[in-house]
Amino acid sequence: MSNKGDFKEVIKFAGTYISVCIGSGFATGQEIMQFFSAHGMISIFSNLICMILLAYCGASLLKIGKTAKLKSSNDIFIYLCGDKIGGFFKLFMPIFFLCSFIVMISGAGASMNQYYGINKELGSLALAIFALVSILLGINKVIDILGNIGPVIAIVSVGVGIVTIARNYDTFIITNQIISSINVTKAVDNWWLTGIIYSGLNLIIATPFLVGVGSTAKNKNNCIWGGVIGGVIFMFAAMALNLGIMSDIQNIYIKEIPTLYMADKIGPIVGIMFSLMLIAGIYTTAVPLLWSVCNSFGEEKSSKFVKVAVICTILGIIGGRLPFAMLVKIIYPLSGLFGVIIIISIFIKRIKIKINSVNLKIKRI
Repeated sequence: MSNKGDFKEVIKFAGTYISVCIGSGFATGQEIMQFFSAHGMISIFSNLICMILLAYCGASLLKIGKTAKLKSSNDIFIYLCGDKIGGFFKLFMPIFFLCSFIVMISGAGASMNQYYGINKELGSLALAIFALVSILLGINKVIDILGNIGPVIAIVSVGVGIVTIARNYDTFIITNQIISSINVTKAVDNWWLTGIIYSGLNLIIATPFLVGVGSTAKNKNNCIWGGVIGGVIFMFAAMALNLGIMSDIQNIYIKEIPTLYMADKIGPIVGIMFSLMLIAGIYTTAVPLLWSVCNSFGEEKSSKFVKVAVICTILGIIGGRLPFAMLVKIIYPLSGLFGVIIIISIFIKRIKIKINSVNLKIKRI
């Protein structure tokens, strides 16, 4: 980071990466509780596995965006997985991203209805329109918006987690005993596998968007640092929430929105602030999803891009009327599976590049 401009770009990229990963599942705390807290104290190591994977893969995807000069960000799947598997991903992922976008629209409507009593359909409509306007402004504007929202949510999450631990220190030190006596839902049975699956869940949504973000970078070092810092800060926030949830797990595990319960216990103002952040967290994932779908069909700001954006937003509003829980049940397991394939592909591609580089050096000798 040689100058102030580079530093600002790194922070912006890191903030954007954090924002993309913070969706409704993270912001409500349900994702963190089911993937990590349910395993007890060993989940700290799950968090660390996740931190390493997200830092490495985030840096790799941003760097590919800068160096590979892909025609469309959706071409990342062919670049990583080859013509056959990559070709399948390239065709299927826009449909998958659209379905995930619909999940976010439905989640926003359900959340606004639950927190503020706003009509579910009106809440869904509001988020859909905000997402549409955001992507029509262009990716640079989206990076500016998301780069600021994500770090704020991460910082407040860390604060809520730390205060909750401090208030429940006596139960925090006997967390494993409490968890063994209650029935906490586990998303994945194995503690180390949960770190890999959770990484995949976040990366599949982020992959094409991060490639698009990387293409706007001044240099590849900014991409690497942006990915590393973003991955580390996101998982540090997840770890703080995880430890906070575990410190009061006997009360939290039956709550639908653990983070809101934790924030309310600290104070009503913190509760209101966190409820607004939950909506912001859904928005920060909905926007990259919609952008990724549209970018699969046309260049940004082209008439094709705009038409697809409008059609997808209408489909999002219609589909958003479906029950949120039902949509999550269908979409989330697929997300984790596809994400793990992407993680493996990133590592294989990196190994191949290294081998080719060594072979080239040997030939020159």
